[in-house]
Amino acid sequence: MSITNRILGSEGMQFTVSSDKKGQLGSIMEFVDGREFVYARAGAVALTAGTLQQQAVAVTTDIKDLAVPSAEVIGATKVGVTMQTVLTANYYQDGYLFTNDATGEGYLYRIKSHPADATGAAEVEFTLEEGSALRVAWDATTEVGLRKHKCDSVVIAPTAETGALVGLSVRAVTANYYCWLQTKGPAVVLTNGTVVVGEPVTRSATTPGAVDPYNEDGTSNLLPIGDVMSVGGTTEYSLIDLKLK
Repeated sequence: MSITNRILGSEGMQFTVSSDKKGQLGSIMEFVDGREFVYARAGAVALTAGTLQQQAVAVTTDIKDLAVPSAEVIGATKVGVTMQTVLTANYYQDGYLFTNDATGEGYLYRIKSHPADATGAAEVEFTLEEGSALRVAWDATTEVGLRKHKCDSVVIAPTAETGALVGLSVRAVTANYYCWLQTKGPAVVLTNGTVVVGEPVTRSATTPGAVDPYNEDGTSNLLPIGDVMSVGGTTEYSLIDLKLK
């Protein structure tokens, strides 16, 4: 059986946007020149061209140690979770439920759908994708966590690391629209500081969405995300060989 989330794209397809979902979040589009793009959705703020994008900043529902109100059997695709804050319907659709402690710990499950919780303290029934049926039974000690798909509701990468980098916006994108973010190959990126041809860059510590020169002797733990191909001055745009995946 052959399963893939990759498609072969052609020049211009990377600029496609839509208000409705046209494919699976996280799908990868490859170009013959080596560039790669990932399918994502913008968050509540529009994206600007040439800026790095990060997964949605964790919210109060993105926590671990959530209790399960009752035992669940192996093979269950509908499971209950006791919430600790209000939840809108399908906020975590396409995202993940993971068991972080006690019985059944160490497993990741894909969320298909769930209702809202207006009280912030109710039991919410999460429907899992059929292939994500429980592999280990749950009991009263099981604790779980929740997180959106990393490609859902992306934001221009803040200077503080509040999530994983997802890709680079190759065009302006309307808030909440679906789009392609670049992850590999030559890309035009907002630049902060003095970058040097052939040397690596990293997520900017001072300018949202930009890259800084990588300093391996620096005090932060930011990793290199690409190499400089052509230099743009600070506040301008450089050509970077992206290596985000």
